[in-house]
Amino acid sequence: MTKDQPSARCPNCASSIRPAANYCDHCGHPVGRLEGFVEEEIAGQGAIPRQGEIAGQEAVLPDVDVDELPTLERRVGLVGAEGGRAGAEVAAAEGPATENRPKSFRERAASGLRILALWSGSPLLLLAIVLAAVARDNYRTESRHTELSQPEGNSEVVSREALGQEFLLNYVIPFLGEEKVAEFELVKGSFERPRGVTVANGNLYVVDPGRGTLVVLDGDGLELAEIGQSDRPFVEPVDVAADRAGNVYVLDAGDGGHVSVHSAVGDFLQAVPIPNNMADRSRGLDVDGQGRIWLAMTPALAVAAFDLSGQELVRISTDFDGTDLQPVDVAYKADGSVYVSTAGMTSVLHFSAGGELVNLWPLVTANSVDGPHLALDEEGTLYVTQPEQGGVFRISGNRSEDLEAWTLPGGQALRKLVGIAVSGAGDLFVTDSDNGNIYRLQVSP
Repeated sequence: MTKDQPSARCPNCASSIRPAANYCDHCGHPVGRLEGFVEEEIAGQGAIPRQGEIAGQEAVLPDVDVDELPTLERRVGLVGAEGGRAGAEVAAAEGPATENRPKSFRERAASGLRILALWSGSPLLLLAIVLAAVARDNYRTESRHTELSQPEGNSEVVSREALGQEFLLNYVIPFLGEEKVAEFELVKGSFERPRGVTVANGNLYVVDPGRGTLVVLDGDGLELAEIGQSDRPFVEPVDVAADRAGNVYVLDAGDGGHVSVHSAVGDFLQAVPIPNNMADRSRGLDVDGQGRIWLAMTPALAVAAFDLSGQELVRISTDFDGTDLQPVDVAYKADGSVYVSTAGMTSVLHFSAGGELVNLWPLVTANSVDGPHLALDEEGTLYVTQPEQGGVFRISGNRSEDLEAWTLPGGQALRKLVGIAVSGAGDLFVTDSDNGNIYRLQVSP
């Protein structure tokens, strides 16, 4: 090579290469034609690109299909020593450093959501989570129904005070595990549209809006009683719960909404005067250790606690800007935190004792009438039905490793698991609103 010929170095082995060469004479690495160089060589730097060329631009390989080259070779098709350094930087960026770098929240969420998209079929929820993750600091909580956001008395309106800070989605937990198969047995069939179920007094209590009744079963599924009214005939009984004394509470979503209290054998004891039709079309009910009655007020986009006189005590809103989180069930935990399942953007929300949203688990899309329901065992583990999946979630903590899922094997083509209860022995009882059945499930410890 003469002094007046421009030269460069191979980005692979750093040997000098001829300007007209397509390949390095030393190692055979494809380098492309070295055209457009200044007629001058600067010691230690190789050839300098002509003014206007962009550092980092790929070399053109006239006789080589660039797409057939390995990714790194395509990206380091730079000539000269500067090209070699740039290639090394690219290699470093794509090497072990990337693998060892902790992933950001957005990267973790995107990775999880790609898997969830295939598993859940809930595109609206996925879109909401992505948008919330990008602009979560701009989210604010406000009540959609003015008349319901101003409860009478001294109610603690958590929705305005504690949740007005931001829509906290730093802990979106998609399910990334493998579904298991749950063994199950039929406890009782012949219902029309069974929904809510609870375990108390050694019995099962099931509400069936199709028949408009509360049904009492013993532990073996033998029917003990069928009750068709409280202080009024049941219109649409959708959920049932029990307090520590064994009293049974029935939520009737029809005709303005109604909550009634019954004895262990189903006899009517009293009505709870929930004001202003707040129970109208509500879908979920729970009673905590203090005897407070929690309602998932679906149209109001809130859950609230009432005493036996109907006085509202606490309210937590699910009305975050840009979302459609319609509460369909609520479960109060012994530590004061509250779980809420939603339809629309189907999910489970976990609120702290102070009313702050701390976790969100996406679920398979479901409607509000047959939405996912909740049950807590004595250890505080949460069980969630996935109606359209024919399965059950178990949430034992706040990490992705704490999520497990089961589906029911085979069986009838239509299966929609809605209501759920857990016994002291750890057995799960779920209602199948499509098939009119109640099952006992066995899930692994």
